[in-house]
Amino acid sequence: MEKVFHYRNHIQDISRISDDLGALAKEWAIPVSELRQVTVIVEELISNIIRFAFQDADPHLIRVMVGKEDRLLIIRITDDGIPFNPMEYHPPPITDPASVEAGGMGIVLVRTFSDSIDYKRIDHENRLTVIKTIKSKH
Repeated sequence: MEKVFHYRNHIQDISRISDDLGALAKEWAIPVSELRQVTVIVEELISNIIRFAFQDADPHLIRVMVGKEDRLLIIRITDDGIPFNPMEYHPPPITDPASVEAGGMGIVLVRTFSDSIDYKRIDHENRLTVIKTIKSKH
């Protein structure tokens, strides 16, 4: 099973992600607790792409493919922004949670909620693949 969504590089498009993934979760019978984590993963990654990947004001499309194979969700995000490998980003240690910048925990949450993350730069595109195991409802 596979579903593809397209988002523009406008922060307003973030609000569509929850609805899109919610409909998909119903269709594929993904538990609500898992849906929350998947939504955080996709929203954080798309938010970072919108905020940091584009050095112009031109419209850009961000492609999100979500596939399901047994209990695995495969999330592939493709954009034509500047190269950025989130696996090479190492946030500073948190000594005071109040000092963390807004949005500073996004990559940490993505790593926490994911089983694996793979990044490739191919044909002037960032291609990020996130794998998440869906736990059963029981």
